Parts: sequence; C-alpha cells; structure tokens
Amino acid sequence: MKQERLDVRTSASEKKKFESAAMLLGMNLSSFLRMSAIEKSTEVLKQQDTIHLSDRARDAFLDALQNPPKANRALKKAFNDYQKLVVRE
Repeated sequence: MKQERLDVRTSASEKKKFESAAMLLGMNLSSFLRMSAIEKSTEVLKQQDTIHLSDRARDAFLDALQNPPKANRALKKAFNDYQKLVVRE
C-alpha cells in the first residue's frame, strides 16, 4: 500500500517530456516517474556495490585467492585477537 508522498518541482518543458514518455509507454505520469526513479535508484545502488578493478589489480586479486601467502605473525595475532572478541556458540 502506497502511503508516502513526494513533491517535486520541475520546469514546464521537463514535465511535458515526462508526460510524453509516459504516454508512449501507456502509463500515467505518476507511475512513469515512480518506475523511472526505481530503475535509476537500482542502477546507482548496483554501481555502489560493484568493485571495478584494472586488469593488473584483477590478476593480483585472483592470484592471491589461488595462491594465498602464508600467515605471518601479525596476521596470526590479529586472528587470535579477533577470536577472543567473538562469542563462540
């Protein structure tokens, strides 16, 4: 159930453009704007969740996954410190 409301100010030319696009899709203006905002929001959030690596960085990352280095003293200490903080079930 839709309970929230958004108020948006726009120019007459922008509104006309939105209405024309909505009409071409057989939608009312409100539905068109909601759909467009959801699509754009999804795209922006997806970009935020995506990591982009250069070819060199990608190769280094994959190599580290396939050939992980041995744990050094600092890593072992960090792991042990973490284990002390985590409550085991």
